[in-house]
Amino acid sequence: APVERGVGNTIRPVEWNIQNPNVHIWNLNVQRQLGAETALTVGYAGSRGIHLWRSGDVNLPTPQVRSDGSLFFPAGAPRLNPAYTTIELKRSDGNSWYNALVVELRKRFSRGFSFQSSYTFARNIDTTQASTFFSDATNGTTSAFPEYPGFQYNKGLADYHAKHNWVLNSTWDLPLGRDRVWGGWQLSGIAHLRSGNPLTAFVQRNRSRSQWSPSLGPGLGFDRPSMAPGRTHQSAVLGGPDRYLDPTAFVLQPAGMLGNLGRGTFIGPNLRGFDLALAKNTRLRERLGLQFRIEAFNLLNHANFAAPQLLVFAGERDNETPLASLGRIRSTVTSARQIQLGLRLSF
Repeated sequence: APVERGVGNTIRPVEWNIQNPNVHIWNLNVQRQLGAETALTVGYAGSRGIHLWRSGDVNLPTPQVRSDGSLFFPAGAPRLNPAYTTIELKRSDGNSWYNALVVELRKRFSRGFSFQSSYTFARNIDTTQASTFFSDATNGTTSAFPEYPGFQYNKGLADYHAKHNWVLNSTWDLPLGRDRVWGGWQLSGIAHLRSGNPLTAFVQRNRSRSQWSPSLGPGLGFDRPSMAPGRTHQSAVLGGPDRYLDPTAFVLQPAGMLGNLGRGTFIGPNLRGFDLALAKNTRLRERLGLQFRIEAFNLLNHANFAAPQLLVFAGERDNETPLASLGRIRSTVTSARQIQLGLRLSF
């Protein structure tokens, strides 16, 4: 049947001149030996991604541009092609930028002890994340919102951005019960501290009337709200598991308008972990050894929280109050303390 007779026609075309993604990577570091066994490395790492694939609905109504540069979608405005609803075009116009300071201190194993400490101070920005196709998102934060010339509504911190990341690992041959023939005790540990990942808050319904309509994961929405006057992204984060985000920091944008909240504006819960292992090595014969291990994961039993609920408003009417579920954390990303025992026979 002719297209114009259909109802709710949707298509998923690919840009006719789509290009392969390119990533340019560079780094520069300086190393300094500290004594005979320790080395310090300080470096800069960067990358630039171009022609990244992303998807977006290109069949939206044409908004009005107001005197202040903001966009307004009139009620009932038709799509560019009224014979279709969503035209989910895959394009190669995505970009990414990564810059990082990297510091590493390493001591090679000698006199029964070694350690390595690595710290990264990074900033990771992109215009696309998990949006090759709307329904292909693997992390639930597809973010290809409407975008118009001079209005970079999708540029923000990458979903996996972590400003601070520090890892320390060490191994120590304990002087207790050490015997050249029968072996001894060895202690190993790994500590990991990382900043939280970016969060984006949503309005559940299409308050802007842009008719942007992707496939959405649970807990996401069709629009983003606005920040309340005088509030910042730092003051909006309370940090507790019952109310991670402050509901008073948000306002529902007027109907027909896009909210001014950026993508990846807030930083989620950080991650802390410490694993410890104690091993006893025993030589039974010349080529036969036995190792007894006690391993503790998340030894300090630190609760590492998952992302909170991110729906701020339902978006159905003016003067709404924020949803009661906003900012509530329902799960963790690491397990509680776990201790295990093991035996290993080597020959």
